[in-house]
Amino acid sequence: MSDKPTIRVEATGTASAPPDIARIRLFTFAEDPAPGDALTSCSLLTDRVLAALRDAGMASSDLETTSIELNQQHRREAEASVQNYRASSSLVATVRPPADAGRIIAAAVDAAGTGVGINDVSFDIDDRAPLTSLARRDAVARAVSAAHELADAAGLVLGPLLELVEGAGTQPHFRRGRLMSRAAPMARPMPPTVELGELSVAVTVSAVFEVAHGATG
Repeated sequence: MSDKPTIRVEATGTASAPPDIARIRLFTFAEDPAPGDALTSCSLLTDRVLAALRDAGMASSDLETTSIELNQQHRREAEASVQNYRASSSLVATVRPPADAGRIIAAAVDAAGTGVGINDVSFDIDDRAPLTSLARRDAVARAVSAAHELADAAGLVLGPLLELVEGAGTQPHFRRGRLMSRAAPMARPMPPTVELGELSVAVTVSAVFEVAHGATG
């Protein structure tokens, strides 16, 4: 093993870009004293929502059912306990371009009315590889720059790179856009305003450089 002195540095690089997809997590639901009727009503609402989203321009490949549930619901009314069954179906709609998210939400609400809910809206980049590559290059450039600064400050000459490792914790860090609600719907729901923001990816690298004592004079 070499006994030459070394400098080890760690640096984080980032890259940002606007999102190119939005994911809307929505659900339909219905309640009825009979479990079969609750499930049927929920299924009809789901079919109406799916048809409305396709009519709004969404591809079937961008619509995914994620869960179907049927649960007992109990509540007190006066002196009696009322039992209903609640059926729900959850769906993820991937919207392209993401600016259409508000229009797609309005279409779903218009189709199902009080039988639809929105769990979450998030924004993403469909292919993160190019953004990750830019962040990786930025991290390496920062590591080289930091090593040069440290060597210069210590009166050393920076030598060749001996080791370069990408951090185990490398992952995308995404800032979510926001979905801003407008006034309550009238005859037809008004599409909520969508603010997309930007998404960023961070990559951390660790680098080891050989160093030598600088010339003295």
